[in-house]
Amino acid sequence: MKKTIVFSLIAVSLCIILSYKFLTSGSVVVNKNDTPSQKLYINLFEPKLLTNTFYEYDPTLQENTVLLKKKIPDYTTFSYSKLHNKLYFADKSEDGTMQLFVKDLQKNQIRQLTKELGNVDLIQIDNKQTTVFMRVLLKDEYRNFHIATYNIEKDKLEIWEKDDKDKSILDFDYNPINNKLVIVSFSEAEDKKKLEEANEKQITMRPAKYSLDIYNVDGNKEKHVSLVEKFISGASFADDESSVIFSYDENLTNPTSHIAEINLNSKKIKPLFDDTEKHFKIRALKYSEKSEGFFFLSSLYDSKKDYNTLGSPKESVLSYYDIKKKTVKDIWHTDKGVIVNYSMEIK
Repeated sequence: MKKTIVFSLIAVSLCIILSYKFLTSGSVVVNKNDTPSQKLYINLFEPKLLTNTFYEYDPTLQENTVLLKKKIPDYTTFSYSKLHNKLYFADKSEDGTMQLFVKDLQKNQIRQLTKELGNVDLIQIDNKQTTVFMRVLLKDEYRNFHIATYNIEKDKLEIWEKDDKDKSILDFDYNPINNKLVIVSFSEAEDKKKLEEANEKQITMRPAKYSLDIYNVDGNKEKHVSLVEKFISGASFADDESSVIFSYDENLTNPTSHIAEINLNSKKIKPLFDDTEKHFKIRALKYSEKSEGFFFLSSLYDSKKDYNTLGSPKESVLSYYDIKKKTVKDIWHTDKGVIVNYSMEIK
């Protein structure tokens, strides 16, 4: 029973963040409407082929460039260093664990960078493109996700709050403008208790109390933002450090998602965006340049009635929401596979 609970906890955490489904083959479509000019780097996973394709998308030219296409037996996330023309991604190593790898696109060489971890995901790179941020599991652990950094120049791995056996990381987002991270974490003990309660009483599981906090790049907490008891699926920190946005689902079996903003001075939470007709399972929020809007991933269904936790969405889509205009545009979408993660060009 204990092992079942542990694996259930991990499954819930990964599904909330990645939310990927098996899709039918098809095509990639880009939107020709005006969008922020910075390039986007998009990771598309094709479940039937177990293939990840890493694209560079230029919204001005509306062109996709394939940076790398690789068969990977598990989901992976990635981050692209344009300065060094290198792609950092997670892949399965010889011992069966997911580790950090780098592909030098100029030399066409792949190298494994870590070996001491149990799992690597949610990869991002800093504004100097010398440090990789990751969410990791330590070897022989099935829970307690940590933030880790890999120093590219020193070939050095560092685990943040390594000795904390209760705190687990759900999500994080690095802001290259203010050089800080917003981290979403929760108590494993509390979450386990809620899962056991749901199993025993045969009721819907209640969300964990997620703590949203601001950290500097050295791993020190600078500010507590808020405690939120909702099924959070993503968060992002504004360039001017005035606010944090987060997305959340109504519950684990309902695809309806919402996006809200927390004012860091007043601590007030206000709704920003929700779409109960088209965009479901919203996740992976990222403020755009100057925080004038934000990008997000979602799944498209013909209607809410078509949603099934084991079914396939009609499309996987990357969208942009303009905060001032209160308009949403679908920038890049596909029924060919699943958009696992994306990142923006660091200028």
